[in-house]
Amino acid sequence: MSLTLQILVSGLAAGSVYGLVAVGQTLVFRLTGIVHFALGDLVGLGVFVTLLVTAGRGPVTQASASSWRFALALLVGLAVTAALSSGSYAAFVHPYMARGSTVGWVAASVAIAFAIESLLRVLFIRPAYVFPDPFPFHRVGNGGIVTVGGATFQLRSVFVIALGVVLAVAFSLVITRTRFGRGLQAIAQDSDGAQIVGVPHDPYIGRAFALVGALAALIAVAAAPSGPFTVTTGALLGLKGLVAALVVGFSDPIRAYVAGLVLGVVEAAIASGEISGHAIGPAYREVLPLAFVLILLAIRTRTRVPEPE
Repeated sequence: MSLTLQILVSGLAAGSVYGLVAVGQTLVFRLTGIVHFALGDLVGLGVFVTLLVTAGRGPVTQASASSWRFALALLVGLAVTAALSSGSYAAFVHPYMARGSTVGWVAASVAIAFAIESLLRVLFIRPAYVFPDPFPFHRVGNGGIVTVGGATFQLRSVFVIALGVVLAVAFSLVITRTRFGRGLQAIAQDSDGAQIVGVPHDPYIGRAFALVGALAALIAVAAAPSGPFTVTTGALLGLKGLVAALVVGFSDPIRAYVAGLVLGVVEAAIASGEISGHAIGPAYREVLPLAFVLILLAIRTRTRVPEPE
């Protein structure tokens, strides 16, 4: 029972990050029909900008994460991520979409991702960085680690799960209860019809790209103190968020978030699981879920291909 609880808490914490990235991927796909390949690297950029403003590129200490400085850094990180997400779409991706060039928008999105990762490698040369924790979780339990029902986990994990749920619900309310959200729904259902009735198509999509970038970066910053963060961590988060969105077919943001939660729990179970007395181990936590999704996609594609007459 204790191991199950431990797997559940750690898995849901990681899954909250995957889920919110999946929410962003789903919204972008429903609005534009494209995959935001650069979203993960944009999230990583937001985390590193926040780290840079909070503690610089030198040694990171708890003292460097003062509340006011972290608050400022978080605002700067979210602003940079939102602006670059929206601006890169308008400048590099949308022109190819307007021409109907699938190869063009895919190449542009991937190029943006590589450019961000290259920039981070130049600025942050260490193998990994430990993000300072701005909240005093270390004062609870044993340095922020608590034991409940025999299960040991970071108190921060509970915070990340709660924040992820709050952000997912808030996102859903924005989409369903606001004029902006109703405009996005209209664009997703009928882009041409939305423009005819006066919905500002391009500005709304630009704001949507900014929103999904900031949303995913916020939960990633919240989860970053849980372990070392590298320049490729953002890309990996983006890939897992894309996997979660693919599993539900980009059908609905909330379903995508739930799929992210499930993916996180599955990963945690694989890392702690055994087969015939042999531990599966963390090495397979990345491989097995991705392999399953590839097989699932192959099956779906095969079933949709019409049989020759």
